[in-house]
Amino acid sequence: MSRTDEPLLRVTDLKKHYPITEGLLNTEVGRARAVDGISFELERGETFGIVGESGCGKSTAASSMIRLDEPTDGEIIFDGENILEYDAAELRQFRREVQLIFQDPDSSFDPRMSIGDSVAEPLTVQGMTDRDRRRAIVGDLLERVGLSAADMKRYPHEFSGGQKQRIGLARALTVNPALLVADEPVSALDVSVQSEILRLIDEFQEDLDLSVIIISHDLDVVREVCDRVAVMYLGEFVEVGPTEELFSNPQHPYTRALLSAIPTPDPTDRGLGVELKGDVPDPSAPPTGCRFHTRCPEVIPPEGIDLPQDTWRRLLQFRKQVESESIDLESIVETGVMESDDHYEELDEPTPDAVAADDLKRWIRSEYEIPAPLGDSHAEATLEDALDAILDAEYERAKERLADEFTTVCEIENPELEGCGTGQVAACHLNGDTQERYDEIRLTK
Repeated sequence: MSRTDEPLLRVTDLKKHYPITEGLLNTEVGRARAVDGISFELERGETFGIVGESGCGKSTAASSMIRLDEPTDGEIIFDGENILEYDAAELRQFRREVQLIFQDPDSSFDPRMSIGDSVAEPLTVQGMTDRDRRRAIVGDLLERVGLSAADMKRYPHEFSGGQKQRIGLARALTVNPALLVADEPVSALDVSVQSEILRLIDEFQEDLDLSVIIISHDLDVVREVCDRVAVMYLGEFVEVGPTEELFSNPQHPYTRALLSAIPTPDPTDRGLGVELKGDVPDPSAPPTGCRFHTRCPEVIPPEGIDLPQDTWRRLLQFRKQVESESIDLESIVETGVMESDDHYEELDEPTPDAVAADDLKRWIRSEYEIPAPLGDSHAEATLEDALDAILDAEYERAKERLADEFTTVCEIENPELEGCGTGQVAACHLNGDTQERYDEIRLTK
């Protein structure tokens, strides 16, 4: 029985981990955390969007929340019932209530089946044996998505990508679902066709009282059709809020970076001017603390460090290289000698030992684009001590010195989604009483 006073879907701490195995015995040596604890509610008639870069876990989240992939952990309540407790018969009934539009319209159809048979397949699976009734439903839906009932006899290769996505929408609606999950429904289509598909989804939602989840990397798409949006990064939600509020006043640095990447017709408009560097980390070994801190353009410096954000980011990058002991002094010396106008050019085989310490430290700073001096005496003294330790081949001392002074709260504690006073919730230390929390963590570290 439908419980209209409750959300249609409630997802709590949903996780989907894939085991990583090695050897003949397939021994598990780790886990790829594709989805690592997301929670949200979907109201009846609402359109909810999930956005993020490729590889962040959006599609896995979609397939897990409707049990196409079995979740590793969490709770999924649909219409008041926990679908993770369903047996085979109950799960089959659930399939009538939830349908998925697949990302790739070319691979979502069996090339050996006619379009009519493909669209009618959900009805057949659900036990509708009346062939004439199936044909009537399929013909009506094909016409409603802008095709013809006569197209039932044709095969997938005879249709364009946009037409196949229309057919995919018709197939998803044959069993009159309550929830439609659209995984990148327009990513493979040109702009004009995208608009038509989105318009059709909107029309069917209104006519059939559908709830819709849109999975997309395209923020323009979710802004056009979604009531609320969740921004996903490396298996976690980092911000959730009403669409217009999230777009007009983003609260998480990752959201700001995504919005900054939206192209505009005005070449002089650089938007928020946020640029992300580097790739999404490996989900089998996510960074400690905030998972975004390795790429974040707004990472928080510790108390007493007063530096421009770009300089602080370079210091953090340098510290990561020191921790992995990947400072290539020979290469740095070779580059420094080539660019030097002094007597080092006379050396046949320049080595770190043949270079003055001050010059070598200057070249290391140049390699990592670290200004000299830093403009913060405390940070400058820390960096100089670390450089001296590196030149003495005492990496442990350099690591300890940098860790003691340059550790940020962003890499120690993973922030939780919290209200920002703006209608959104965001998982970012910038939105809380960061310094007090940071001091408490440092004391117990």
